[in-house]
Amino acid sequence: MMFNTGSVYYMIVPLLSFMLGGTLCLLFYKQVKVQRGVVLASSLIALIGGVKLVGILAHDEYVTMQVGGWEAPYGITLLADRFAGLMITMTALLSVSAALFSFSNVMNTKKKQIGFYPAFMFMLAGITGAFLTGDLFNLYVWFEVMLISSFVLITLGSRRDQLQGGIKYVIINFIASSFLLLAIGILYGTTGSTNLAALAESLRDPALQAVTQLAAILLLVSFGIKAALFPFYFWLPASYHTSPIAVTAIIAGLLTKVGVYTMIRTFTLLFPLHQYRYLQDFMLISSCLTMLVGVLGAIAQQDIRKVLAYNLISKIGFILYGLAIYTSAAIAGAIFYTLHHMLVKTNLFFTAGIIGKVTGSYRMKEISGLYDHFPCLSFLFFILILALVGIPPFSGFWAKLMLVDAGLLAHEYRSVALLLITSLLTLYSMIRIWKKCFLTKLDVKSQQLIPERVFLKQYYHVYVASIFLFFVTLWISFNPSWLIEYTQKAAEQILMPSSYIKAVMQR
Repeated sequence: MMFNTGSVYYMIVPLLSFMLGGTLCLLFYKQVKVQRGVVLASSLIALIGGVKLVGILAHDEYVTMQVGGWEAPYGITLLADRFAGLMITMTALLSVSAALFSFSNVMNTKKKQIGFYPAFMFMLAGITGAFLTGDLFNLYVWFEVMLISSFVLITLGSRRDQLQGGIKYVIINFIASSFLLLAIGILYGTTGSTNLAALAESLRDPALQAVTQLAAILLLVSFGIKAALFPFYFWLPASYHTSPIAVTAIIAGLLTKVGVYTMIRTFTLLFPLHQYRYLQDFMLISSCLTMLVGVLGAIAQQDIRKVLAYNLISKIGFILYGLAIYTSAAIAGAIFYTLHHMLVKTNLFFTAGIIGKVTGSYRMKEISGLYDHFPCLSFLFFILILALVGIPPFSGFWAKLMLVDAGLLAHEYRSVALLLITSLLTLYSMIRIWKKCFLTKLDVKSQQLIPERVFLKQYYHVYVASIFLFFVTLWISFNPSWLIEYTQKAAEQILMPSSYIKAVMQR
C-alpha cells in the first residue's frame, strides 16, 4: 500500500480556494464584477487542484494530512482516496459551469448583490470539506456550513414561495443534523473518539453491538434525509424548484450527492453492510422504492423543474442500489452513476433555466415551439435526455450497464427488472417535455419567441456553461474505459476498511 503525504497541497487547494473565494466576495460585497472574477478564478484553481489530485491518486492509494501536526486520532484528519478525489474534482467542475451560468442576466443583479457569490463559495467549501474530512464531528461541522449557505441561496430574493421552500429545507436538514449529532454523541461516549479510522477499529468489538446498531440506524436516517432516500425524500421537490435556476442546478448536482457519499463511506467503513444484513435489506428495498416513487412523481408533474427534481430522486435510488448490492462491481457502478448524474442533471437544470427565461414559464402547457425557434437548445436538451435515460452510447448507458451487470451477478433479478422499468418511465417523463415544449407548434395567439441568435447575444454565458458540461459528458460517453477502470479501483479501495485505517494511523 502506498501513502502520499507530500501531495497534501493538491488535496487542500480546492478547499482553501473556495474558502478564500468566499472571503474575498464578502470583502467586495457590492462589486459584482469583482466577485465574478473571484468566483471563476477560485473555481478554476480548485478544478486544477482536483484534476492533479485524481492523477496522484491513480498511483497512490491515499493522500492524508493531520491538521496542526497532531497525530490521529487526536487531531483533525483530512484524507482523500480515489472516490473523494473524483467527487472533489466534479464539485470544482460544476462550480466553474455554475459560475459561468450565473454571470448572465438570467439571474438578476440584485440577487447577486445580496449574497449569491459569497454563499455559493462557502457552500462549495462545505461540500469539499465533507468529502475530505476523516472525522465524524467535523463532518457535522461541514454539513452546517453547507446548510447555512444553501439556505441563503435558496431564499435569495425573499419571495414567499422561496421562503416557504427554504424553511422546509432547513427544518428537515436540521432534523437530519440532529440525528447525526446524536449518533456522534453515542459513538464518542462509547469509544472516546470521533475519528473515522479509530471508530472503525473500536466498533469491531462485539461488546459494542447494541450501541453500534443504534448509531448505525441514526446515521442511516440522517444521511438518508440528506440524500433524499425513500421515505425521507419529500422535502426535496418542495424546496428545489423555488430558488433561482443557477442555485437549483448546483444544489441538485451536488447536495444530495454529499448525502450519497457519506452513506457509502459510513456503510463500508464504520458499519459494513454485509455485517448488518437487516440494514442491507432495508437499503435494497428503500433504493428500489426511491427509484419507483421518484419517477412516478416526475410523470405526475407539469412544471419542468419539478419533473427534474423527482427524476433526481429516482436516480438517487439507482446510486444507492449499488451500495445495497455491496460488491465492488456494484459500488463502482454507483460511483460512475454519481459522476454521470452530477453532470447531466446540472446541465438539464441549466437548459430548463434557458427555457424559463425564453418563455417566461416552466409549466409545460404554457410552452411550445422551441424546436423551430431554438435549434441549439433543442439539440442540447434532447441529447441530455438520452444521456439521463441511459441510451447507448451516452454516459448513463455505461453507468446503468455496470449496475445491471452487478445486480445480475448478485442474482437480484427483480430489482434489476425494476431498474430497467424505471429507466423506461424516466424516458416517458422526459419525452413529455420534449413533445409538448419542443415539438408542438407555437400558438399564434401566444407571445412570439425571439430568435435564438438574438437571445444568444444577450445571454451567451448560459450557453457557454451548458456546452462546457455537454462536452465533458460526451467525453465520458465516448471514452468511458478510463473512468470505468478508475471507479473499479475506487470501489475496491472502499471495500478495504483496513487500508483506510492504516492510511490514517500511518501504520
